Amino acid sequence: MKKLLASLMALSMVFAVTGCSESSDSSSESKAEAKTTTTTTAAPAVESKADTTTTTAAPEESVADTTTSADDTTSTGDEAKGTYENDVYTSDLYTFKIDSKKWAMQESAGVDVMFTYADAGDDAELESASINVISMSNDLLNGLTASDYADQIKQTYNSMDGYTVTNDKEDKFAGKDAYIVDVTGEIGSQKVLLNQIITSDNGNLVVITYGASENAYSKLSDEFKTVLDNFELK
Repeated sequence: MKKLLASLMALSMVFAVTGCSESSDSSSESKAEAKTTTTTTAAPAVESKADTTTTTAAPEESVADTTTSADDTTSTGDEAKGTYENDVYTSDLYTFKIDSKKWAMQESAGVDVMFTYADAGDDAELESASINVISMSNDLLNGLTASDYADQIKQTYNSMDGYTVTNDKEDKFAGKDAYIVDVTGEIGSQKVLLNQIITSDNGNLVVITYGASENAYSKLSDEFKTVLDNFELK
């Protein structure tokens, strides 16, 4: 169970950061280059109830060109397979509507799906915004619950240099019990605001991660809310 939890947490911490630099030169970079930069932060030591030993994975960053078209489908092995058609992403466990004119679907290893903000115009900071979803079916979880995940993710974020859990609470999401975890962090020179919604339906775990650089987040709060309001668990 420990290995499963560690892997799941590392995947859910995938966070796209694009086109943000303190120099004026970087602001002139093309949008096409900015939209294909994906930063992945792996979770460090994770401990489960079933095993008190820890496994430490050093935080790492990788960059890959991963832009895909809205007509593509995603498949991540054990995670839910999904399709994206007519602005609706559908998997075996959930469905949500997301405007393809504003959000571009990306392919990122290990997550069900990732979207980055594509309607940035001349505001490059908005390109830092992303939403991703991971899930795991009940028969693969071996008793892992949403509560287990929420407890461990809070401990893990607080153990990472530059990351702080600013709020956590139990709430409702899409009609189901959920755990909400809000985090602030630093990726390079940027301060980012990151949110996770952790919920389960019939034992199936679903984790939604969304966020952006601090300035972009304040501008896109309504856009995030629109996507989340259209999220349905099956």
